[in-house]
Amino acid sequence: MAFFLFSLFFCALFYLHFSVAHRAWRQIRGRESAELDMGYVRMEDYFGQSFRTKLAGWMKTLPRATNSTAGLRVFDKGNERIFVAGGAQYPAGRKEREILVIEGDFSCGRDCEFEKELMVKGDCAIGQDTQLQALAVDGTLHVGEGARVRRWVDAVKQLTVGADAVVASRATSRTAIEFLPGAQALSLFAPEVYTEGRHEVELQIEVAPSVIVQLPHPDRTAVAANGYDPAKLFSMGGNTYLYDGDLHLTAPVHLRAAFVVRGDFSCPKESLLEADLKAHGAVTIGAASVVKGNIVAGGDIALKPNTYFQGLLHAGGAMRLSRGVRGLRDKLPVAAYAAGVVTMESNVVVNGKVASAHRVVAVSTPVAWLEGARGAAVRG
Repeated sequence: MAFFLFSLFFCALFYLHFSVAHRAWRQIRGRESAELDMGYVRMEDYFGQSFRTKLAGWMKTLPRATNSTAGLRVFDKGNERIFVAGGAQYPAGRKEREILVIEGDFSCGRDCEFEKELMVKGDCAIGQDTQLQALAVDGTLHVGEGARVRRWVDAVKQLTVGADAVVASRATSRTAIEFLPGAQALSLFAPEVYTEGRHEVELQIEVAPSVIVQLPHPDRTAVAANGYDPAKLFSMGGNTYLYDGDLHLTAPVHLRAAFVVRGDFSCPKESLLEADLKAHGAVTIGAASVVKGNIVAGGDIALKPNTYFQGLLHAGGAMRLSRGVRGLRDKLPVAAYAAGVVTMESNVVVNGKVASAHRVVAVSTPVAWLEGARGAAVRG
């Protein structure tokens, strides 16, 4: 009898640990859970597409307000209202507190303020230093110099983010994004993302280096040379190799197998990386190199001028895409992401996504470098 009472007490004590969870389960038992909207992670332009869909539904189901006219339709949406008008042009300093839908072209002067979302079905030009909540445009979109967007912008055609303009979240386009000096965004996605000066004359360099370091090195007994020490190389199997320590090459490298570096990695100009590279530290790729594999770095990533990449760049620190960098791949987009700041110099083109956990910023190429590039082009 004592054992039975002890067992009953033990079971009651055990149940108390799960009683709250059991009560919660009984409350939701039999209910159908709402499905997750996976488009949020699968679609880069999710915010713009979602807003367009919701807006179309609101305009079909919401009642019209009594103050609607032939030129301005007004819909009541709880504590908010939706204004629908044809083409419009706002003067400088105009403030708009309601959701605005423009069925034609739209432009506004400088220092305007839009507290709610703006939808434009034609072309759109936003004036300097204007403040916006979010913006969806079915035509071309020009965000003026110094404008601030608190959330996202999405355009079907060409999107230009003006100098010193800031987009706090995603900037997306189904055509192209031009990112001018001083502009900032959390992420950029389009079939073509580019900075100013993309058609400038590029630096002329040699294309036939006299010495090339082959990795993995075919001779395991070779002496250390060109910054490479064969004694630090280990096979991990599956055609993957580990280099124990920093690897700073002084001659162009031809990387032919997946490579892991326990430290920093750098290679000079005209290198060829055909396989994936992972470094525990920073990665620096020399000018006019070709990167066909993916690069993952625990620290910073720097691509020097005129480097070409066609995969994924992922930096645990900052990233710098120097002048003339190209991110291109046949039929598929490329991606460049950094936990720190991503800096894009002049004449950078990326077909796909550039994103940061902090910010992506465009800068002008340093004058000293441009002068040196012009001189090299003339000598070439």
